[in-house]
Amino acid sequence: MIVFHYTHLKAGISILQDTFLEVPEVLNNNLKPAIWFSKQNKYEPSVLKNNNSFEDQLKTIGCMRFVYDDTKELISWEEYKNMLGLDKMKIENIESNYYENGYMPSDWFCSLNNISLKQLESIEVYTDKWDWAVEDNIQIAIKNARSIS
Repeated sequence: MIVFHYTHLKAGISILQDTFLEVPEVLNNNLKPAIWFSKQNKYEPSVLKNNNSFEDQLKTIGCMRFVYDDTKELISWEEYKNMLGLDKMKIENIESNYYENGYMPSDWFCSLNNISLKQLESIEVYTDKWDWAVEDNIQIAIKNARSIS
């Protein structure tokens, strides 16, 4: 099964330079740090912790995605939330917020370990469509994104 890790252009370029997807060091909402993926091949505003539309995202900070096809190495949302041992009320609060906004936590998977870019199926940048993240396409995406031009 193919899954997607979405990020903004600056972070995507940094990932390309580092040559791996890195588990963040900072805890978010006291949750265990992880690299998150979605089965959805369309952008979800929740992935960048904002509620901007995809079009707004492209016009401001752009978008890249990292495509992975090794879900046997990933942890599902169900496994992750059980592993955390959070109280049921906190989990329901997290999930209801996402469901209300049309997101499906059941489509989410994560890794608790860094992932080499060599393990990925592809790396893509959005210009006027998803395309290979080669230098020319990255430059087009940068030009389209006002805040990083």
